[in-house]
Amino acid sequence: MPLVSRSSIEEIKNRVNILDVVEPVVALKKSGRNFVGLSPFTSEKTPSFFVLPEKNIFKCFSSGHAGDIFRFLQLQEKVTFAEAIEIVAERFNLTLEYEQGARPHRESRSLRRELLEIHEQACDYYHRCFLEDSPAAKSTRGYWCRERDFPHELAVEFKIGLAPPDQSPLLERLTRNGIGIEALKKCGLFYANDRETNVRRLRPRFRGRLTIPIRDYQGQVIAFSARKLDLTPEDDPTHQSKYINSPETPVFNKSSIVFGLDRARQHIDAVGYFVLVEGQLDVLRCWQHGVHTAVAPQGTSVTEGQMRLLKRYANRIDSVLDGDEAGQKAALRLLPLAFEAGHEVRILPLPDAMDPDTLLAQGGREALLKLQHNPLSAMHFAVRSLLPSGPPSAREKAEVLRQIFEIIIRCDLEIVQRDYLDEAVAILGVDCEAAIRDFKRFRHWRGRRSTASTPAPVAVEDDEICKGRLTTSEYELLWLVFHYEWLTEPVLRSIDLDWLDSSTVHGRLLARIFADVQEGLWKGVEKVDPLLENDEERDSVYSILAVELDFEDPAKVAGDCLKALFDRSVNARMSQLQIQIDKLPASSDQSPHFQRKLVELREIKRHPPILQVPSRN
Repeated sequence: MPLVSRSSIEEIKNRVNILDVVEPVVALKKSGRNFVGLSPFTSEKTPSFFVLPEKNIFKCFSSGHAGDIFRFLQLQEKVTFAEAIEIVAERFNLTLEYEQGARPHRESRSLRRELLEIHEQACDYYHRCFLEDSPAAKSTRGYWCRERDFPHELAVEFKIGLAPPDQSPLLERLTRNGIGIEALKKCGLFYANDRETNVRRLRPRFRGRLTIPIRDYQGQVIAFSARKLDLTPEDDPTHQSKYINSPETPVFNKSSIVFGLDRARQHIDAVGYFVLVEGQLDVLRCWQHGVHTAVAPQGTSVTEGQMRLLKRYANRIDSVLDGDEAGQKAALRLLPLAFEAGHEVRILPLPDAMDPDTLLAQGGREALLKLQHNPLSAMHFAVRSLLPSGPPSAREKAEVLRQIFEIIIRCDLEIVQRDYLDEAVAILGVDCEAAIRDFKRFRHWRGRRSTASTPAPVAVEDDEICKGRLTTSEYELLWLVFHYEWLTEPVLRSIDLDWLDSSTVHGRLLARIFADVQEGLWKGVEKVDPLLENDEERDSVYSILAVELDFEDPAKVAGDCLKALFDRSVNARMSQLQIQIDKLPASSDQSPHFQRKLVELREIKRHPPILQVPSRN
């Protein structure tokens, strides 16, 4: 891929506000001059992710990551730096300039961009097929409007489509638009052998099916769900399957996708909770009746990643899963995952053999509101579902309680665990004190098992950290150089670069920066990116930029850092010399020479560097 020019990258950083990149992913709240939210990189209950708009950077104390808009996208979407630049430029309609002075050829685009383009073109193509004046389209619209009782306008809004039953010309359209065979093989829309080199041998995955676009939280089409129709050819390998979905691809991981989230998150502030339903058509039915925070897991069951994703935007979930046995089991699987992510869960039970689609189709939004006025608590639902029919025995109650322990142990706060336990005990009618003792034993057992499977922490080797310092001299000096640029030249005149500990990331960065200053190449912290060689260095630099230290006299702190580095260097030399002296035989004629060297070093130590800073008045 041709390199994007440095000037183009800097222009994007200057024009794009990091809040506009982060807010679609993280629910942020203002905290002074900055914004704070839950980390999008780890599972946490207490916000430790900060966005600093004035510096256009972020810092995540939970994961240790920090950076600019490009670094955030790299981490969030698992893309390369070059792909992150492409994403920002496309999202904010900015033109990229390349080192060769021309836009890249289609074959040099990133695979990710090609896959997204394939899905966007396929979505448009399927939708046009749905709308056209053909027998297949009319039949599909009849299924949509008459059999499923969905309005035509909803199909247009969500770009519902039709994958034609014949050998679709979609492949021809994509190749004509310059899409390469590697991207076509990996997009999931065609059957293909990994070693296939002839594009004509690719065969469409969806034939004669109603297509529903699956979008990520940003609204980008990344996959499709396809419903069987009367048009589905009998020779199709998936003919017997009612629904088929795109396979997983580099842009589609079903365990981390929540269907409908791209729209629901835009309405979450109005109600404060998500309505969790089972499938895509349930979500569409909810939307039709004005329930705009409806979402569905993408896959056969809810995952931990999907719960964490929803937690970014709201703390409560109203679960409206199907009323059959499978729906009850799905709700039970949901509870521990939701509790671990920090959600409050209410269960809105449906009658047997009814799903949210049927409920809303028959009773409209009022039917759902009626359920929400009489919800089951999570514990009430769990106990009721786990109890056998008929009066339970003491042993059966104990077994239900053990399964409740497995659910509530996933809550991070003991007070929440206790509330749930009290409720479960009251419903079961068992002795509260005995249940508390049993739960404590259960928690202790689980804790021991967890500890046994967790590797012991690695001991910290940094002497200064072990002595209680939170930072090293290199760290503080690097912070001062970044925040008080006028100190850079005076520090360079006073420092010997051999004093720096090159085994630390801060020592290496300081040495690199001072070398650039000596050569007249240093252009300030705003241009530091080209000096950074790996992710550890990027995290370190942007973490320093994100930290506000209160130094009343920065020049004095810089002088103290220089003295500490100087003392450390001289002490190390003295220690090495003393070791050599101790190894000498008593009659060695080299002893006086080494002793003189030791005296010289002691004298040198008495004259530490003095930082000379010109008056800034």
